[in-house]
Amino acid sequence: MSELAVPTIPSTEQTSILLQPEEFIYDEEHKLGRANGNTFIRRPLIENVHDGQIMVRLKQRRFIIIDYGYVPKPEDYDIAKTSPHISIPDGAGVKRCATKDCPRVGVPVLLYDSEPNEIMSLYIRGGLCFSCQRTMNEKRRTKRKKKEEDSCGDITVGEVRCSKGRFKINNEVVQLSRDAIIINGAVAGTRSRGDGYQHPEIGEDLLQIMSELSQDASALVKNSSGKDTKSSLAGANNLYQKAFLSASKVTYLLTQWKASYDEQIASGALTAP
Repeated sequence: MSELAVPTIPSTEQTSILLQPEEFIYDEEHKLGRANGNTFIRRPLIENVHDGQIMVRLKQRRFIIIDYGYVPKPEDYDIAKTSPHISIPDGAGVKRCATKDCPRVGVPVLLYDSEPNEIMSLYIRGGLCFSCQRTMNEKRRTKRKKKEEDSCGDITVGEVRCSKGRFKINNEVVQLSRDAIIINGAVAGTRSRGDGYQHPEIGEDLLQIMSELSQDASALVKNSSGKDTKSSLAGANNLYQKAFLSASKVTYLLTQWKASYDEQIASGALTAP
């Protein structure tokens, strides 16, 4: 057996509310991915009953494991009281989804939260099954994006489309080209430099996301090398969006790394080579 053995596939039903790290660490490191919103199905759904057990990436480091098919036992409540990583909301495993005519379970058991001091996820407190909550999240995201586009004229996320082309930035009028790209602050999945997050930590995240960008770009190019079909064109668009997001993250983190490095040099905390 190799030193890094792939864990056996879990059974279709969760038998205990208490998960040991060795039961999910491989999934988190090798199957979930680092991008916000990534998911990995650890136990399958039962159609029109529940959405199974799902691992969700909420932030670059934070993830949760929720189970819609697990009905808590009396002893589970005592276990949950002793661990901040576990939570049993009212109606967990039993209460129906709040969406009209949806028959699935709407309240999951939180088997593990890697950052329990953060605000509880909507997947747990929203009262919706996983499928309905994802749909609602997408609607909110689309609505928010449209609002941003409406407030910025012809500018769209990722690319600039502008009939006027002149903008005032830092009291300077700038003429933008039609293919200009703007990154306005921290990209989703990144963070700005600050206490406890300076160029050494930023550098680690930068290298990780650069690796993801390489994989995303490779997948995009390979996808486009075959015969174009409707499905391949749709897939190419999704892969492009994913690669573009990774590239935006890399660009933003690179600027944060340089700013942090320069600040450390200026303060005397580092000596320039």
